[in-house]
Order: sequence, then C-alpha cells, then structure tokens
Amino acid sequence: MSLIYAVLLLVLFLILLVLELFIPSGGLLGVAAAASIIASIILGFMHSLAVGALLLVATAVIVPVLISVGLRAWPHTAMGKRMLTIDPDANDAIEVQLRDQREAMVGKTGIAKTNLLPSGLVEIEGKRIDAISIGMAIDKGERIEVVSVVSGKVRVQPYYGEVNSKSIPATLETPIESLGIDDWRA
Repeated sequence: MSLIYAVLLLVLFLILLVLELFIPSGGLLGVAAAASIIASIILGFMHSLAVGALLLVATAVIVPVLISVGLRAWPHTAMGKRMLTIDPDANDAIEVQLRDQREAMVGKTGIAKTNLLPSGLVEIEGKRIDAISIGMAIDKGERIEVVSVVSGKVRVQPYYGEVNSKSIPATLETPIESLGIDDWRA
C-alpha cells in the first residue's frame, strides 16, 4: 500500500510543481510540492530500499528538467506576459527600426526643448527625443547637433553653425593629451 501512496505523492508533486510555475501562490504550492516529494521518497524507502532509491533518482532527474521546461514556457503564458510586461514573441523589427532611425539622426540639427544637464529633451525634424549632452550643459532653446548614438541614446552638442562643428572637441570626452595642454608639473 505504501508503494501506491508513494507513486500518488510523486504525481501530486509533479502537478503542484507545474501549478507553482503558472499560478501565483506566494510559494505555497512550492512548499506543498516539496512536502509531497519528501513524503513520497520516505514512503518509497519504507516499502523497500530499491523503490526509495528509484524515487530519489527519478526526483533528481525530473525536477531540473521540469523546472527548466516550465521556466522556458512561463514567459509565453498569460500570467508570464502580465508579470514580465513583455511579449516574448514580439518581432525585433521595431527595435531595429528605432535604432536605424536614431542612427540616421547623426549630423542633424535641432532645438533643445529643455535644459540638458546632461540629459533632456530635444526636437529634431519635428520629433521630440530624449538626448544626452556631451561635454557641457545646453540651455533650453539653444541649437543642437546630433553627434552620435550610443546604446540607443542620442548624444548631442551645441550647434556651432557651418564652421565644421566636428572640429570643436567635446570637453569631457576628449583625452587631455590631444588638447595640447602642457604638463602643469614641469
């Protein structure tokens, strides 16, 4: 009789473990699953050493596989999507399109809509974009130029007109050796 109970507790463990992955229970289902598998193994050893060892080995193999499969499937469930607030099936085409649009802005000019200390809001070709000022603060209303896009962040500097604004160094990003400043310790 203990063999039947041991197998039933093993099945109950599997059901509770799967439910734990998909039903928010605050860990109660996980605790019940752990109690179920421990009771199953104890009953298996009470029946015979071979049955107990078999249940122990089966648990050692089944648990990691079941958890791995469950965690891979979890983001695709309704609960997983709500908790993660992402759609894992979403196409990366939108991200690629946004990155390409930002990279196409390099060299374009616009207006600072807020003070950039160092980050703020700029308007480029009628679009409002979060940007980071490199090297210095930029006041609201000042003309800006997009210098680069790094990790999706638009980096800007004040626009100096047609005088080749690329030749004016960004103070905080230019190595001191390239500025031609003599060593102060000499």
